[in-house]
Amino acid sequence: MTAAAPEHGRDLLVLADRIHTCDTTDAATALLIRDGRVVAVGAPDALRAAADRPRTLDLPGATITPGLTDAHAHLTEWAFARREVDLADARSPAAAAALVQRHAEGSAAGAWVRGRGWNPHRWDGAAPHRVLLDAIDRPAALQSHDMHALWVNGAALALAGIDRNTPDPEGGTIVRSPDGEPTGVLLEWASRLVTQHIAPPSLAAAAAAVRDAQAELHSLGITGIHSFPGIHLTKPDPLAVLRHLQERDELRLRIVQLIALDQLDAAITAGLRSGDGDDWIRIGAVKMFLDGALGSRTAWMREPYEDGSGCGIRTMDPAEFRACVQRAAAHGIACAVHAIGDAAVSLALDVLADPAVKVAAVPHRIEHLQCCPVERLADAAWAGIVCSMQPSHLMTDWSAADDHWGEQRARGTYAFGSLHRLGTILAFGSDVPVEPVDPRRGLFAAVTRQDLTGAPEGGWFPDERIDALGALHGFTTGPARAAGLHAPAGSLAPGAAADFAAWDRDPCENPETIMQARCVTTVVAGEVVHAC
Repeated sequence: MTAAAPEHGRDLLVLADRIHTCDTTDAATALLIRDGRVVAVGAPDALRAAADRPRTLDLPGATITPGLTDAHAHLTEWAFARREVDLADARSPAAAAALVQRHAEGSAAGAWVRGRGWNPHRWDGAAPHRVLLDAIDRPAALQSHDMHALWVNGAALALAGIDRNTPDPEGGTIVRSPDGEPTGVLLEWASRLVTQHIAPPSLAAAAAAVRDAQAELHSLGITGIHSFPGIHLTKPDPLAVLRHLQERDELRLRIVQLIALDQLDAAITAGLRSGDGDDWIRIGAVKMFLDGALGSRTAWMREPYEDGSGCGIRTMDPAEFRACVQRAAAHGIACAVHAIGDAAVSLALDVLADPAVKVAAVPHRIEHLQCCPVERLADAAWAGIVCSMQPSHLMTDWSAADDHWGEQRARGTYAFGSLHRLGTILAFGSDVPVEPVDPRRGLFAAVTRQDLTGAPEGGWFPDERIDALGALHGFTTGPARAAGLHAPAGSLAPGAAADFAAWDRDPCENPETIMQARCVTTVVAGEVVHAC
């Protein structure tokens, strides 16, 4: 199936087999577009009669959905991660080290060796260690798949001045051998002891990387991103990168750019407010962290992990957290709070639900909300808090959640169904580069609650499945509400931006074939940006 890029300046009539508008109309087969916006939705003959000699974009056999928005992505970090060594398939620390060594031999001499994606849950209990990387003749820094652990070699430790006498920083842990020597694994904020020594890319290099990544997003039907500040790549300023592309008319994504907590004071001084911006770049919330992640057992829990290894890591003092939320809200800035463990989720709900910290323009949001006490699931709905979740995490986490949190706590984990039935605003994303950016994975996981092998049979806690149309809303109208936008944003109703994806099969028809659906055409503001 092919589609020619339409000309500008005239109405565009789009024809397809089916259109999911994510609005009240869901039996249409045609769209009428004018000046980058949807004018009407309905039957081809009626829309053709309402237009003046329209151009036609005919997509026979296709199902159209609104353009998808990834509501949680580390855009700049992922753009550069696409150029680093990928360790996702390494089945042991030694195999990962071999991949890094080969990558180092083909990269510029003297440059840091960067990689990401290693997953200790695939290593049968084997642990990463700096000595496996010490054959590399320069500093090496490798992000774990969940971005909450950094594996480095001895050269990187020496450059950062980390030795057996270095104390753990607040909110982080330097993993050590029994003799007290650092193993080369740094958890949570301890990783910044090393990453602060890595020179940031130039503005031009960052913009080029994001421009290249944009094409991949379009090929997957993605027309919008909620871009989070990097955990480790914080410079150049992501907002400056996006504006650089916008000034050159190279930006073809709707971006909500969130603010790093250490930039809150600067944002307040500059007069930035959540919801500020235009149709292409809007200011989102300020990002805060309350805990770590499930995989590294740093998510902050109310009770110890099943293996008795403790309750995880609380990365922010509760009083400090409340004060930061109050300060941000007083200046019109909403808060996006990373909370994975049940203790972190409970604290986030307590603080963000306070009417005194409500921000009119944009709602507060909890990122991940992986393990929520069952008795608290309704709290986000009544308080208007957005649940920003990444269904594809379930594919890799369900077994670990059973092992580390146990069946009782796991009942409130990734509770898509309960949250949806309660009327909660759900905004779905990928957390790329933690997980692949492909939104089909998120749709599949939300609908089936299985991994791509079909496990567990029948789905993990199947009562928490969500129907396919509800999952689609999680990638369309949900992110729009999270950005403070109102109907018809996120839909293809009249007045909405003409951003859509055409698929070679209906992604809402059969859960078992979601992963086979292929995006054949993507349109942003009435302009074809991807066609195959």
